[in-house]
Amino acid sequence: MVGMQEFFYDQMPGELRSLGLALYLSVTGIGGFISSALISFIDRVTSSGGGDSWFADNLNRAHLDYFYWLLAGISAAELVLYLWFARSYAYNNRKSII
Repeated sequence: MVGMQEFFYDQMPGELRSLGLALYLSVTGIGGFISSALISFIDRVTSSGGGDSWFADNLNRAHLDYFYWLLAGISAAELVLYLWFARSYAYNNRKSII
């Protein structure tokens, strides 16, 4: 989280730093909405056939392991996207005052 805040602050032009901090907070908030939407969607889809949801009240019947495998797959795809974007990013070099 701190790294993302530093990125949005350091890599923005001086006139747009407040916009960078607003983007940082927006990304954090949108992440919460996406997480809630993903859980609601998975719960609706997995319980639609009359069976138990991945998030059933009875942990012996729930399949949280499937959910965590899905999160691991999404994280792996995001890592590949991050590496692809990071290779093409040109950093904004600033001269150090020190």
